[in-house]
Amino acid sequence: MHALTRLLPHPGDRMGCLWNLLALKDSYVIEYGPAGTTHFGIGPMGALDLEPRGRYFVTHMDESDVVMGDSSRLERAVIEIDRDHSAEHIFIVGSSIAATIGTDLEGIVFYLQDQVDAKLHIFDSGGFKGDLYRGMKDVYETLAKILEDEEFDSAELAEVKAKKARPNYNLLGASPDHYRLTSDVNEISRILTEALDVEIATTYVVDGCIADFKKAATADFSLVLRDEALPLAEALEKLYAVPYFLVDFYGYEGTKSIVEAISALLQREIAEDFSQDLTKRQKELALFQMSRRRLGKNLHLFSVGNRELNRGLNLAFGELGLEFEEQIEYAADEQEKLRAVEAWQHGLIFADSEILRLAASNNAKVLTSFPWLQHMPVATHLPIMGVRGMDWLYEKLLDYLQNLD
Repeated sequence: MHALTRLLPHPGDRMGCLWNLLALKDSYVIEYGPAGTTHFGIGPMGALDLEPRGRYFVTHMDESDVVMGDSSRLERAVIEIDRDHSAEHIFIVGSSIAATIGTDLEGIVFYLQDQVDAKLHIFDSGGFKGDLYRGMKDVYETLAKILEDEEFDSAELAEVKAKKARPNYNLLGASPDHYRLTSDVNEISRILTEALDVEIATTYVVDGCIADFKKAATADFSLVLRDEALPLAEALEKLYAVPYFLVDFYGYEGTKSIVEAISALLQREIAEDFSQDLTKRQKELALFQMSRRRLGKNLHLFSVGNRELNRGLNLAFGELGLEFEEQIEYAADEQEKLRAVEAWQHGLIFADSEILRLAASNNAKVLTSFPWLQHMPVATHLPIMGVRGMDWLYEKLLDYLQNLD
């Protein structure tokens, strides 16, 4: 008989909102709720490499707030933060308590907006609207609305474009739950610089700034790493004719196809050194495919992660002529995940810390996704995406084969 739960609670949309909002360097976030509810939000911030540094506030709530509907704490907090921090945007996140008692955040903001200089934005689901990814999408949708409200002068945009030394791009969908995000961003940047001499203009949301929207509007294209970021990419295309690519930046072939698509868009030749290096690596993979039948071993590949990670891993190992026996989304039902992991034997598993801990010891285990527990990514040069990411994945496969009975 299973316990009620063996895994950590799946983060709700409130957590998705908080973590992604706080990843923006110029965001100010007020949570309307008791201080205790904030603990779960603060706990993982170090592991997610988030440093709010005086941009995250909680109002606290007591009996008068809950029973009488007193919202004066929130009103004072908004006015104080607007006055003391000169924030351009303040994001108000309702706690589960605020949502349960039906606090009218929209009404409060309606009459507060004229009293402050900052633009106020509301996230009032309290965590009842959906999962982590729903909250993440809400943030990108809000950023798209902020972009639509901007009124950039066409002459200023032309001036920014004229000052660019080389083509540049927006990297969208860089969110805190992405394991080894910094390494993957660095790898994408390295590849596109070496292959096409283009550079990153902006990233959202990690290391992003709302104040950089003007720069984002003058980029030559956007790369979208995950579906949740599509609203912002679509707004940039609609308003400022910035085309976008929804990319799976995994494997040699996946990397090659993305580089070729950008090359065609910009009408720039791909650097010969880059092409030759990539061709050499692909030939090495072809040798594995030729010798695979002589191995005489049954390979078992499994993964647990978000849609994009599972899709990317499948793409990468597809170049080796391999298929995953089972891939499960991180947001899947706990019982489904437990059923699967208990059945996995003598396999190569790509997953989060919890799943890897539960998997049988005869499996080879590779940490690739959120949540990562008792582990702090430090290196910024060990990607999972791109060319070097495929090098690493291939090594993991060879190690697995070497030790497979």
